[in-house]
Amino acid sequence: MGKRSKIISMDEIFPNKQYRKGVVAQEITHDFVLEIYEKAKKARSQKRKDELHKIAEHLSKHVGSFLVE
Repeated sequence: MGKRSKIISMDEIFPNKQYRKGVVAQEITHDFVLEIYEKAKKARSQKRKDELHKIAEHLSKHVGSFLVE
């Protein structure tokens, strides 16, 4: 007879529960950051431009990661 698979609970994998479940919304890529930067260039208000520039700058440091909802 073959071996039976052992069922592993989430508590065994993440005992401290320091991780949360989420849904991947977007992978942060160079193209995604450039898209946000282009939106900033087209924004009408200076406040919106500044917000989008800050977002693009922050995301550019995390290329290869994922945005999770």
